[in-house]
Amino acid sequence: SHMASKFKVAIINHSFQVGYFCRRWELFALQHPDVDVYLLAPKKREWYGGKTYQYDKSVNKVIESQGFDKNNYHRRVFRVQKSKYLGWTSPDFKDLFDEIHPDIVYHIGTHNMNSLKQVLRLRSKYYPEMKVIAFSMRGPAMNLKLEFDNCSFLHKLVRRYIYWQSKKRLNYINNHIDAFFCHYPDAIKCFQLEGYKGPIYMQTQVGVNEEWFHEDVNARKEIREKYHIADSTYVFGSATRFSKDKGVDVILRALPLNGDWKYLMMGSGSDEEKGRLRSIICERHLEDKVIETGMVDWYDMAKYWNAVDCAIHVPLTTPHWEETFSLSAIQPQITKKPIIGDTSGSVPYQIGFSEMLVPEGDVQKLHEKILWVLSHKEEAAAIGLKMYQRTHDSFEVQHLDDMFYDTLVEDVIPGKYDENKIDMASYKPKNR
Repeated sequence: SHMASKFKVAIINHSFQVGYFCRRWELFALQHPDVDVYLLAPKKREWYGGKTYQYDKSVNKVIESQGFDKNNYHRRVFRVQKSKYLGWTSPDFKDLFDEIHPDIVYHIGTHNMNSLKQVLRLRSKYYPEMKVIAFSMRGPAMNLKLEFDNCSFLHKLVRRYIYWQSKKRLNYINNHIDAFFCHYPDAIKCFQLEGYKGPIYMQTQVGVNEEWFHEDVNARKEIREKYHIADSTYVFGSATRFSKDKGVDVILRALPLNGDWKYLMMGSGSDEEKGRLRSIICERHLEDKVIETGMVDWYDMAKYWNAVDCAIHVPLTTPHWEETFSLSAIQPQITKKPIIGDTSGSVPYQIGFSEMLVPEGDVQKLHEKILWVLSHKEEAAAIGLKMYQRTHDSFEVQHLDDMFYDTLVEDVIPGKYDENKIDMASYKPKNR
């Protein structure tokens, strides 16, 4: 493959205020000294506002960020102006592009945001040589053209109105973007259904970083001691918001009543959501089996996954939401733990081993799978090792960075499309 000479990429996302989300790109810059990496982050942003995150809803903090320069790795900040319909725009993009002269702008968010349209408009007016690519965390639930059989008449009308509102913007973006990136196979179909005909790649954004997430005997001991869990006790775990669509209700109803096991229920939700789950726990007399950890910090998640023997992630698809790429599915795998998943959204793609999947929403089948794991612990652990290998080869940040580099150098810059690069789970980067 031909090496492009030194080039500059500017990557736009609100999360670049936080080191946790920047690290992947810092590693990218370290690994590829021929690329100048500029992260563009909001000057000021409110985090967690109104979301019942896996984290704590009472944390509503405003973060202010500054720019920096470390060799070929940089951050610049911009002001944000809220838009009427989708997302926001920034009065600073033109000045930043004039300063940086990026060869490629990579916009991370959703595929029909005003900020993406703004970047494309600036490109067509001032920077004809600049390439613009975008990541969208979309799934079918964002698909403006898709009809849902189980969707109310009102919901259909609202969808029609949103589609009509965004059709012009969507068409403009579809026709002017150089490439799209998404999380999982269904998202590709969605783009094509909406009329997009250009290059599209499955390369997730955050991925999982093995610097933080790996097997760790001491962490396992620390967390198990914290909750007084014996070495011999088998631990199931899940980490998610407590909204119904995340499937914690299904897990609580599927757990067996006896045996030497515990369930680490990580995450949080509104008081109402916590109440709903606690009533299932009481009704099934699981009080001494279920451990509620509450909100677990981003960096601490790795320790908690080490304390678990088998993870469970069984979300439920709704007309408004579908799992498009859950970190709760890949983080336990990279710590060498097996995971039971279901057939919802991206979960089968993320898990990759059908023997650990159960039908979405099927309490009885999940119950049987949990019993199978408890009576085949060694077999489950061996599946965990296979899952580790696949996740390491598919979703770990070094792999994603190598693949992204190949995509930029061989496809985006020369304006080609290599369909061998469609899937992060099968592509083998050149320099590995």
